[in-house]
Amino acid sequence: MFIKANEVTQNKKFTMIISGSPGIGKTTLALSTPNPILIDLDKGRERVKPQHRKEAIVVKSYDELLQDINSEEFEQFDTVVIDTGGSLVTYMQDYIKNSDAKYRQKDGSISLKGFGAVKQAFTDLTNQLNTLSNKNVIYVFHTVEEKDKDGNAVQRLMCEGAARNLVWQPCDFGCYMYMQGDSRMLGFTPTETYFAKGCHGITGIRKLPTLTDKNSNDYLTRMFEEANANIASETEFFKIGKEAYDKAISAGFALVEAVKTIDDIKAFGDNFKSITHALTSEREIRAMFSEKFKSLGYKWNGKEWAKIEA
Repeated sequence: MFIKANEVTQNKKFTMIISGSPGIGKTTLALSTPNPILIDLDKGRERVKPQHRKEAIVVKSYDELLQDINSEEFEQFDTVVIDTGGSLVTYMQDYIKNSDAKYRQKDGSISLKGFGAVKQAFTDLTNQLNTLSNKNVIYVFHTVEEKDKDGNAVQRLMCEGAARNLVWQPCDFGCYMYMQGDSRMLGFTPTETYFAKGCHGITGIRKLPTLTDKNSNDYLTRMFEEANANIASETEFFKIGKEAYDKAISAGFALVEAVKTIDDIKAFGDNFKSITHALTSEREIRAMFSEKFKSLGYKWNGKEWAKIEA
């Protein structure tokens, strides 16, 4: 499907990682998304207050998970919450190791090729849910404190091996959830102590409103609406720039086409300055002019335009 440069994306579905220490409220936050279904791989649903619980799927293998997400019942939901992403990767590794002997080592652990297959499986699952099924996808990860090479404490995703790095690639957002006094904070910009990911105006640190029995658990639903509004604004801004670009290119093309003689070449510079450029118009018009004076048999010798010797 081709999308025009000035076409506004309507109701984009997002992919997101929510990370943080166990028990901080990540699953409840994930369930604040639009019309979610929880894929409960860690029995986290039982720790969510009854008034905030949503429908859930419980599986014992990755193969069973694939069957469930391809069922008719699954189609009615707008968001898929996978809790936790670390358990999902473990399920994927078992699935991959059993699919082909080349994906496991003699001691039964996953091989380097197996890790590559897990990375592809994670990306394929995300694309299937987000792009093909048109759903928001939320991965919940526990974090563990580790030391970097300088001995500083950093928060890492609780996930086996190199898989902790590959899971970020297909995601739009990634927030680290932590306590600051009595407040729950969401970090969308990476720092020295944790990794995060923001886009479409969702960046920095945000304070999560206190959730009570009287207000709705809809924080991420509203955040996704904000991101979609920002996308529309960004697209409108680009549209205005595209209109100015088209006008500049049209004027530049007319100037280049009018160049016939050495006097026209010498006058081009002043005429070129009169164009209001936008986006890449200045570079493109200069390239058109360069091709034109070469075709007329002239070159710049450092001082003036001169005829190219045969």
